[in-house]
Amino acid sequence: YIKRMDGLIKTMLLKETENKDTIKVVVTMKKFTFTIASSILFGIEDERIREVLFDDFSLAFKAVWSLPVNFPGTVYWKGLRARSRIANQILPILEQRKEAFSKGKLSPTSDVFSSLLALRDENEEPVSDDLIVDNYVTLMVASHDTSAILLSLMIWKLSRDSEIYNKVLEGIIFH
Repeated sequence: YIKRMDGLIKTMLLKETENKDTIKVVVTMKKFTFTIASSILFGIEDERIREVLFDDFSLAFKAVWSLPVNFPGTVYWKGLRARSRIANQILPILEQRKEAFSKGKLSPTSDVFSSLLALRDENEEPVSDDLIVDNYVTLMVASHDTSAILLSLMIWKLSRDSEIYNKVLEGIIFH
């Protein structure tokens, strides 16, 4: 996975910094971690779908920390609508994976969706699409937002401490 992550990061970094003097680090790190989690954990390679999901996840994340008032215009209401759109984007992907899985083109270890599709409940029935979507949302929150914050703090620290920055740079150049 390291090679794939390295390639994704290089491509995204070039794209995000092209013709720019500054970047918004937190937003950029969130995009990076979201793309990596989407691609590596869930096998979502379509950039357009990832961008739509990223926008909706941004709204859904805000709703998690808002007052749960389901009234039009509130952050919570917008988050619920975003969550619904996320499910609508994921369900066709799940259908494609189910077909590929049934034809033997995917194994339970291909990605997280494949693993979830291979699961069976106590009656040996496949788990529901709703449960898979819920697991997807939970894993994306856990894998992406916290990592983005950590990366942002690391960049902040490097920007404030030239001694640490130089040691990191030296390690990158000579190793």
